Amino acid sequence: MLDIQKLETFRVVAMRNNFTRAAAELGYSQSSVTGHIKALERELGAPLFLRSKFSRTVVLTDVGHRTLEYAGRLLALADETKEAVLKA
Repeated sequence: MLDIQKLETFRVVAMRNNFTRAAAELGYSQSSVTGHIKALERELGAPLFLRSKFSRTVVLTDVGHRTLEYAGRLLALADETKEAVLKA
């Protein structure tokens, strides 16, 4: 099952194109970010990022682009759910 925390980590890495910057923004260790992304890639059965051997930046794969769209929708629904519960 897709994990909201891993999807949020994925979204931030995709926005920053960098695991280290994403880790700093999220308040996680870089190894935690790497673990989230690897777990998500295993679960989906496809790489989400192209990793450069010469640079610390990453680029979304085609699957990563599609996943980012769905992640945004799922994260928005999760936020909407929290708001609805708080208003109840």
